[in-house]
Amino acid sequence: MPESASSSDISSHPELIQVVIENSPEADECVLFPENATDDELQTKWILAREGSYIHPKDAQ
Repeated sequence: MPESASSSDISSHPELIQVVIENSPEADECVLFPENATDDELQTKWILAREGSYIHPKDAQ
C-alpha cells in the first residue's frame, strides 16, 4: 500500500456488488463481492450477512 494511503482510504478499493437473497420464512441474506472479481476469486472473496446478525457502523463505535 502506498505510504500516502491508509487502510481507511476506500478510493483504492474496488466497488462491491450486493445481492439480497430473500429466504422466507428464514432471515434474508445479503452477499457482497468485488465487482471485478474473477470466477476463481469469487470462490473466496465474498461476505455473507444474515438479517439480524449485523449492526449499523455508527453503533459499533
